[in-house]
Amino acid sequence: MQTKRIKCPNCQVVLDVTNSKNEQVKQITCPKCQAVLQVKFPPQHALLEAETYYAPKKPIVDSGATQLAGSSLGATQLVTPKEMPKECNARLVFEDQPYFLEEGQNIIGRKGNTSKATVQIATDDRYMSRQHCSLTITTLPDGTKKAVLSNYQNKNLTTIDGQEIGTGDAIRLVNGNHITMGHTTVVFKM
Repeated sequence: MQTKRIKCPNCQVVLDVTNSKNEQVKQITCPKCQAVLQVKFPPQHALLEAETYYAPKKPIVDSGATQLAGSSLGATQLVTPKEMPKECNARLVFEDQPYFLEEGQNIIGRKGNTSKATVQIATDDRYMSRQHCSLTITTLPDGTKKAVLSNYQNKNLTTIDGQEIGTGDAIRLVNGNHITMGHTTVVFKM
């Protein structure tokens, strides 16, 4: 399932369009001005083959670390030499407390009485949304795990290793990435 944030060209209202049927073009009606809009989504298999990533600010020196390859409009695709092993337990670590992730979509957010996040981080950081980002864990055909992070319907800042994530970006995580949501930083472990 894909979600895309668009702005109506007529009335400028921002809409989140969900593509639950994996359509390449979805037609919707703007709830404010009633304009009929067409939203294009990339094919689902294209998301698995290549995604857009931002390069970390610091150069990576370790030979077993992620390497930078290619460039397109300032974005860089990351190529990992080794995929994450199948047996690993994915988790986020905040103040030595592990928050375990499950296969599929995990909504990460600040803990609160009204939070609907599936993983609620115990922080008082008001800059971290109650539903801040989406972290999806999938198993690839060869049995390795893949973790992809994207913003989740919020306006607060999210960064990975210091690089800001924009609306619509899907970032593939590697073990040890530092994810900052608002002013709260967690470490991704696999």
